[in-house]
Amino acid sequence: MEVEIEIEIEVEGAETFLKTIYESIKEERGQEQEEGKGEVNTVLRDGLLYMSIGGSSDEIARLRAVVNTWLRLLKIAEDMVEVIASG
Repeated sequence: MEVEIEIEIEVEGAETFLKTIYESIKEERGQEQEEGKGEVNTVLRDGLLYMSIGGSSDEIARLRAVVNTWLRLLKIAEDMVEVIASG
């Protein structure tokens, strides 16, 4: 049975904060799509970072792994920006 998933995430913050996160995850986005690990779109607009994660598979564990990977990458990018900002 094929399962399809679509998750949308919005992140608020200062423009420089969001731009840094966007730039750090966009490289990963291209690599993941080349490897067929789901579809990820990111847009930086109007003071928000929008991320859409989607995919379909007959293995629910694979879809969960895709979503978890992107949530972790987003969290790591956010943490690193905060560490650098705090000096």
